[in-house]
Amino acid sequence: MTKSPRTSRPLSRPVVATGIAATVLIAAGAFVLSFAALTDLAVMAGISPALAWIWPVIVDGLIVAATVSIVALAGHDRRTMAYPWVLLLGGAVVSTAANAVHAILATDGAGVPAWVSAVVASMPPVVLLAVTHLSVVLVQKAGTKPAARKVRGARSAAKAPKAEAAPAPAWLPEPPAPKPAAKVLQLVEKEQSEDREVA
Repeated sequence: MTKSPRTSRPLSRPVVATGIAATVLIAAGAFVLSFAALTDLAVMAGISPALAWIWPVIVDGLIVAATVSIVALAGHDRRTMAYPWVLLLGGAVVSTAANAVHAILATDGAGVPAWVSAVVASMPPVVLLAVTHLSVVLVQKAGTKPAARKVRGARSAAKAPKAEAAPAPAWLPEPPAPKPAAKVLQLVEKEQSEDREVA
């Protein structure tokens, strides 16, 4: 007995909106925690307290700008998406490392092991990366119908006998010639492979 492929339902707007709202909430919390740690680290590094707030804006601002770019460019080709992802990962690495260093320096002699402080302090930027990717997947999948339905529809269209069309009125322009069914299948398979690469 063969099982039919499982078809998925399109994502509903409330689900996507909830996912994006959760991402924004988590991102705001991560930004606030990271901002405090990076400002304090900048002061420890000798930057004037009056200017220390600029350093976390630069580091975490890069993360925010890259995240917005990734969501805005969702669905574009890999080459277009590469640069924002590199910026996001680079900013997250710097932020994560700086948060960990701050935690180690700030808890010196506080009774908490340095590695515990470092792990706790580095979680906000790491979680931000994870929810960013989740939001991109949600946005991409919300705009497309499930692939299984497309393939089945394209294959049945390819097998369907060609019907004779009624002649068009003389005042209508000639419609474009239909693409061969094999070309349609090729395009559907290409789209599926691109979806798999993105996910």
